[in-house]
Amino acid sequence: AKEVAAANLDSMVFNMYMGIGVALSSLPILIFLPWNFTWWSTAGAALFAPGCLFCVLTVEWIGIAKGQAIWAGCVALQSFLCGFFYFGETPQNLLLTLVGGAILLAGIGTLSFVEVSPPEEGENVPLKGAADAEGGAGYAQMDHPKTTAKEVQPIKGLFGCVMIGLLCGSCMVPFRLAPAVPFQNGIDSAIYAVGFGLSLMVINMMVLAIRAAVSDMPELHIQTCALPGIISGALWNAGNIGNIFACLPPLGLSVGYPLTQCCLLVAGIWGITVFNEIRGAKAISTFFAGAAVVLVGAVLLGIYGQSAPAEVPV
Repeated sequence: AKEVAAANLDSMVFNMYMGIGVALSSLPILIFLPWNFTWWSTAGAALFAPGCLFCVLTVEWIGIAKGQAIWAGCVALQSFLCGFFYFGETPQNLLLTLVGGAILLAGIGTLSFVEVSPPEEGENVPLKGAADAEGGAGYAQMDHPKTTAKEVQPIKGLFGCVMIGLLCGSCMVPFRLAPAVPFQNGIDSAIYAVGFGLSLMVINMMVLAIRAAVSDMPELHIQTCALPGIISGALWNAGNIGNIFACLPPLGLSVGYPLTQCCLLVAGIWGITVFNEIRGAKAISTFFAGAAVVLVGAVLLGIYGQSAPAEVPV
């Protein structure tokens, strides 16, 4: 881990390794399901790829605990709005749905005031690039001369969270636009992950190639960083397959995807207990209070925002 931290891996290189991990971990699905492809999976990957890059940068700017908590609320809100306005998923109770949205925003506002402490010498620091939209991150001890603490940048961090919400909160919209058979047909829906993973790998490679052509080619650090990046992608993909099933009826895009953002608590616990990003009883209690408010808002959106399944294209 110390070698990976010392490499200071470029964010775009990490995204490339992560994309490879997502693609490779999707291929075993073909053992159980026949190959099917839709360009909507490529559209979803095109939305997720820049969102993932913002995840990487946001973790560097404000840490995984605070960053994951804020962007999870933004993703949940954006996903609900997409389902409500674009797919016409009219909520069962409009008033309580609006209350849930207001509570969600209040929780995000609370989390934005949590003070994040930069790591001190001897403590764990985030690996550059080691994060994703499901909250994954890598850390190592600060005992290498090239590994330095990064200054907390709250304005940039909040901007990153908003961009993650817009991009990653919309990345399952193409899934809902894909043909109902086989991509929205029970267990067969998992085949969508294969096209998504292959598309993500190609997009991330193309982005890195374009950067190398017009600017510079960053260090790849294959021996030290390729395997951790691929493993990160495989872990994220396991959660992504769960996202696919969560977005199927009866939950749908406006309910299922927002509820998956409970991962903010897991990321927060890692950030607080292991990586010491948030210190002191006041800051920690504020974080958990804000996270609880976000979850309450997400649950209200999920319960009262649910509607009869909208028709999907065949």
